[in-house]
Amino acid sequence: MNVFIHFAIILSVMLTVQNRLEERLPEAFTNTRLFIFDLDGTIVKLPIKWAEVKKKIKKTLKTDFSLTPLIPSIEEYVTDSELRRRIYKVIDDEEMKAVEKLKFDGEIIKLFKKLKKLGYKLALVTLQGRKPAIEALSKLNVSEFFNLVISRDEKKEREEQIKTTLEAMKVPSSQVIVVADKPRDIAIAKKLGCVSIAITDKANMDGDLKLASVKEILRMLEVS
Repeated sequence: MNVFIHFAIILSVMLTVQNRLEERLPEAFTNTRLFIFDLDGTIVKLPIKWAEVKKKIKKTLKTDFSLTPLIPSIEEYVTDSELRRRIYKVIDDEEMKAVEKLKFDGEIIKLFKKLKKLGYKLALVTLQGRKPAIEALSKLNVSEFFNLVISRDEKKEREEQIKTTLEAMKVPSSQVIVVADKPRDIAIAKKLGCVSIAITDKANMDGDLKLASVKEILRMLEVS
């Protein structure tokens, strides 16, 4: 097959998929009152070398346990409260170092400003500590747009974080969109009856909607 014809076919398929996605997104927004966003990997990528962090924790615990997923593993494995406090201090310190490196992103601000202008409520659920999470929002200059922030300091399980958000915001799950980058988060959103947007380029991960970047939500809002 001629290389140009082959390219044209691929381009046509990509545009068809994209057009269908853009048709679905405004429709999904129609019944939505609340957006719940994850932080790391969704709104922003925190430059944390988690393998090195886990190595430090394993050394402290004197174990080869995988510590995956990290927070639930710590909660299950570490029973001594003082030792647990020390371990979370190590994680907090690494997260704060990463937050300090975050840079201003005008498109992220435009996204949240647009969502608020359209009347949506916004919440953040994150397995980062509260201090680094709040500092990250401040660094990105988007703190003012969020009605609620729930970090691991309040709830250490994603499902509990989302449930708590639904209760606090008094919005039924059927009127909520969860935006996240992990398969587990997307599965939890589905379990709780929320619409999900998967922020990923991985072929084996899919939400109700799938986008390569959270910024694509802004573009779709602008054309809807």
